[in-house]
Amino acid sequence: MVAFYMKGDALTWFKWMVHNHQLTDWFSFERALELRFSPTEFENFRAELFKLRQHTTVVEYQQRFEKISTRVFGLPPDALVDCFFSGLLPEIRRELAILKPTSISQAIGLAKLIEAKIKDAKLKASFNRLPPPSPSPPSPNPPPLPIKRLSPTQIQERRTQGLCYNCDAKYHPGHKCQNPKFLLLMTDDHSEDPNPSDPSPPDISSSADPPLIDSTDPPLIDLAPNTSPAILFQLSSQAISGLPSP
Repeated sequence: MVAFYMKGDALTWFKWMVHNHQLTDWFSFERALELRFSPTEFENFRAELFKLRQHTTVVEYQQRFEKISTRVFGLPPDALVDCFFSGLLPEIRRELAILKPTSISQAIGLAKLIEAKIKDAKLKASFNRLPPPSPSPPSPNPPPLPIKRLSPTQIQERRTQGLCYNCDAKYHPGHKCQNPKFLLLMTDDHSEDPNPSDPSPPDISSSADPPLIDSTDPPLIDLAPNTSPAILFQLSSQAISGLPSP
């Protein structure tokens, strides 16, 4: 019946004792088992308990403390509390000394709470020490829009070839550029009359800028200077928006 609860080295030892007729009665079995597996009389568990120290967690320290203290007899309860208290980590031991536990169970419970509080404080401190996020690099300034200026010679060439002033496509009524552009119309004031209220129209034939034409007229226009009276043209809204005349 006893062999049913044995395993490992104990079962091997029991079989050897039975085969060699070493177990005659229960008293001899109990004595042989104690001599084989119990600690020797020279082991000082009290000194081992006093030298016990915490290296990892309070739970692990508690397990080793209880395992050794079960082999120590005659130790007063306050001495047992002092043994447990002296083996704790310094940061836990300092706070536990303020609380002054009166029993070993109270000392173990308070030590676990102090350990959890210290762990939370360390996590919070490590989070506050995280480096601030690096600032994003400034976005580069967009490149300036290209400015294209046509000289009078280029304007005359495009007019002769029937090309649009803004793209290389043929101009026709209702023409639209494939890539729309921002246009700026700049004119020079050649009027020599200091009176700005003079309603007389300027002489278009002597102006350096090309005349504005109606969208219904063909793009090829040859105005001979001083051969005919100046004609004033009007630019319709359809020509400005690039739509054919209604």
